[in-house]
Amino acid sequence: MSIRLRLTIYWALVLAGILAASALVAFGLFQRQQWGSLDAALLEEADTSAHELALADPPKAALLIRGLSLERDIGPNRRALLATRNGAIADFGNRNAIPPRVPADRGQRGVVDDRTGRFRFAIMPLTFGGEPAILENGVDTAPIRESIDRLRTALLLTVPFVLVLCVAGGYLLAGRALSPIAALENSLAAIQPNDLSRRLPAPEVADEIGRLIGVINSLLDRLEQASVTERRFASDAAHELRTPLAVLRSGLEVALSRDRSARENRTALENASREVVSLCKIAEELLLLARLDGEVGMNLERVDLGELIKEIGVAVEPLASARNIELRCNYGSGIWIDGSGSHLRRLIINLVDNALKFTPSGGKIEVKLRREQHRAVLCVFDSGPGLDPAELPHIFDRFFRGAHANGEGGGLGLSLCREIARIHHGQIVATNRPHGGCEFIVTLPLARPTEARQSFQ
Repeated sequence: MSIRLRLTIYWALVLAGILAASALVAFGLFQRQQWGSLDAALLEEADTSAHELALADPPKAALLIRGLSLERDIGPNRRALLATRNGAIADFGNRNAIPPRVPADRGQRGVVDDRTGRFRFAIMPLTFGGEPAILENGVDTAPIRESIDRLRTALLLTVPFVLVLCVAGGYLLAGRALSPIAALENSLAAIQPNDLSRRLPAPEVADEIGRLIGVINSLLDRLEQASVTERRFASDAAHELRTPLAVLRSGLEVALSRDRSARENRTALENASREVVSLCKIAEELLLLARLDGEVGMNLERVDLGELIKEIGVAVEPLASARNIELRCNYGSGIWIDGSGSHLRRLIINLVDNALKFTPSGGKIEVKLRREQHRAVLCVFDSGPGLDPAELPHIFDRFFRGAHANGEGGGLGLSLCREIARIHHGQIVATNRPHGGCEFIVTLPLARPTEARQSFQ
């Protein structure tokens, strides 16, 4: 069912309820006003007559009842009756009206319909000749009932007609209101996957449709950027793999081109092994990046960052000592993270390994961990040459190598660090220290209560 049809149905239901309620209220008010006016006039007339009858003798009472039956101010076809326990004293008027049987000694002031339902009588108790009596003052209510019936008929005919007109108008208005969505659908259908540069035309009015178009255009911007990034990534990956594969291939072809000594064959195999190791590392990092890109949730475990840094420091210390580099690890206790221990280990190792690559002999590397409010802050300092300010915006790009890289690494380590920080709802930044060297700062949210830990979404 289309939105237009659903809106029309909702509008029809709401409008039908409003019209029906309005018609019922109007009909009820009209009916109440009609009967109220008649009842008030009947009671007033009966009350006035009852005072006169209480002072009259039977002949005069008969004249009063006869005169009352001939009154036409309230309506035609009157009937008036004065009765006691002994029977009627005076009874004049239309004989088609059947007065209600009200005992003279138990009558109560009020208005009732007769047994035919056509006449309406005002009942007025009084004392006549020293004994209880009842005055029944009746009138034909056919004119009022006809007025009420005409109003009922008019409402029954008018309300459906108005409802149909309003629903038809609502259907047309809904179509007009939704026409921009139809145009939006056609514009979106014209955008092809291989050409994400097209954008939806901005509307003249900044209404809900205009805001929706703005959101869709922003989404298209992100999709285009993601597409460009993926194509560049594929191109860079092919370029990075091509060089070691070419070196490996040429080395093997040279080794197989003629007979060589065992020493020469060993040297060729060692060179080939180094290239294979480089290829495996690049392939492993590419695979991990691909997994991180598609990872929107992960099973959580509580990771003690301080303990993790301690383990990595012990493992890296021999390598730092061999390069005559001082490695200091300053980690706090009880700083827990909800996340993947293997991913966080990779992040810290990559940052320390990056610092080892660019720190000269005799330099210093320092790893610090501290707590700031609800976040853990990991800092890795080195005393290397620092980063070129022009390179800072690009150091986390895939396959980016700075001027001081000297061909080391595949340019994916820092990209992995950024992705690992992202899936842990954290961030990583790099800056140059005032007195030389580079500083990487990673902020991660601290572990939540046990009952709140399920998975990152």
